Amino acid sequence: YGIMFFYRGQDPIDGQLAQVINGFRDTYGLSVIPVSVDGVINPLLPDSRTDQGQAQRLGVKYFPAMMLVDPKQGSVRPLSYGFISQDDLAKQFLNVSEDFKPNF
Repeated sequence: YGIMFFYRGQDPIDGQLAQVINGFRDTYGLSVIPVSVDGVINPLLPDSRTDQGQAQRLGVKYFPAMMLVDPKQGSVRPLSYGFISQDDLAKQFLNVSEDFKPNF
């Protein structure tokens, strides 16, 4: 799995979420593709790309947004919209990646 992170480089909330994304990436070793939708690259995400229509193709209308990408299945699913803590992101990642299967 990997995560596409769509953000606005000039938005403070998106900037705070960039810190969460970096922590999540470091903790879990996931591939993250940061995509700036306003063309402004956040210094915390120097490997960012600028949006070349990816957000529109994936139906992303609200930012910041994270999409869970499964290259093996060729699927992209919404992971979160808006700010989310690293702990909540880990829980949400588990839920979405396992299609919300109960663990009992």
